[in-house]
Amino acid sequence: MDMTVDSLLGNGKKKAFKNARFVFKSDVFSVECDSKFERLDSKKILPFEEYSRDKTTGSRVKGKKVGYASGTLQHFKAMVNAKGKWIADMDKPVNSANVEKVIMDKRTGDVKRKSVVKGLRYIKEVSLSTIQAWHIEDTYNIWTEEDCDNMLKVYEYLTERNLVGVYKFNPYGTEYNAFLVPQRVDGGRFRLLLKVARVKIDKPDITPTMIISNAKAREREKTRTDEVGTMSALEEV
Repeated sequence: MDMTVDSLLGNGKKKAFKNARFVFKSDVFSVECDSKFERLDSKKILPFEEYSRDKTTGSRVKGKKVGYASGTLQHFKAMVNAKGKWIADMDKPVNSANVEKVIMDKRTGDVKRKSVVKGLRYIKEVSLSTIQAWHIEDTYNIWTEEDCDNMLKVYEYLTERNLVGVYKFNPYGTEYNAFLVPQRVDGGRFRLLLKVARVKIDKPDITPTMIISNAKAREREKTRTDEVGTMSALEEV
């Protein structure tokens, strides 16, 4: 039985990761070692915050439904309560016509107006390997019932060149970078998937990383990075 002070007082912080035995086998080599794994939580790693503000003053505002039944949405100047949560200051109403949604970069403090253009907009094409640098939050299937041949042209083009299409995708009010990924399905069928992401995870401060200690391997990785290049944009591909 654990009789440490932290255990008895409940001060020990529960670890988010779990242990697993990692095994990998190929025709060339095999690996077996102890490992840890954890689920990437979008809410914890997203470096920006979405909120509403008064376009006239720039002050943060909070919406609240007021009245009987479902109520009517009204806006008030926001304030922080004792728990550190933003709430509506009911004594300070704000004209709802002046309210806009914005996105703030929590690392720099920069604030930009949030895009409210819904739908799917094509941007460009990039290498399939680009997806590895992004935290994929969700996947959508996209298809047509009218002209599959046109979709097949896209599928073949991307597949033959190891490319993915890049789109801006706003399905419900939040805009994402969307990667159009071709997928072959057995039985003479194919699929086009939209993998959506808002933030890159190729930064050491976001999740645990492993160090390349071998000098030759480190030089190979440097050469590969110089050839492929890295992207530093937060919200752009």
